[in-house]
Amino acid sequence: WGSVEERGGGVAELLGTHSYSLDPKGRVSLPVRFRAAFDEGLWLTVGQDRCLYCFPRAEWERRSSEVDAVALSDRDGRAFARLFFSSADQARLDSQGRVTIPQRLRDAVGIKKDVVVLGVRERIEIWERGEFERYRDTHADAYENGDLEPGSRSPRVEPRGL
Repeated sequence: WGSVEERGGGVAELLGTHSYSLDPKGRVSLPVRFRAAFDEGLWLTVGQDRCLYCFPRAEWERRSSEVDAVALSDRDGRAFARLFFSSADQARLDSQGRVTIPQRLRDAVGIKKDVVVLGVRERIEIWERGEFERYRDTHADAYENGDLEPGSRSPRVEPRGL
């Protein structure tokens, strides 16, 4: 867990869970082992489940191509593209490995000060800590019991203790 390895296609494998606090300028440090993946810049956008997605250049280009491939006549495709691209912002890491998260993106997902940075293989996700803890608690039992599978339409998962 947590190491960055080079994948075929040039995208670093980003793994692990890391806790940070935003500084007064809205910057968050990225784990040292993640930084090389973002040498060519990074793209932030609002993701699903109240987090921010942060893509390295190669993955952003791949994801953008997927979104662009949907026919303009597809209503859901247009909606997805509008939300995905209109919330996007390009950024660079500073010399200390920090990224500035624009206020509008912080507001969109409820990020105040304490964040969790998740490595999700080809991207990172930035969550407000409490929101991530609620998400994790809601889905942990289903994952541990084998009730969550990639690509499946899983039944609604109820939060623990309800």
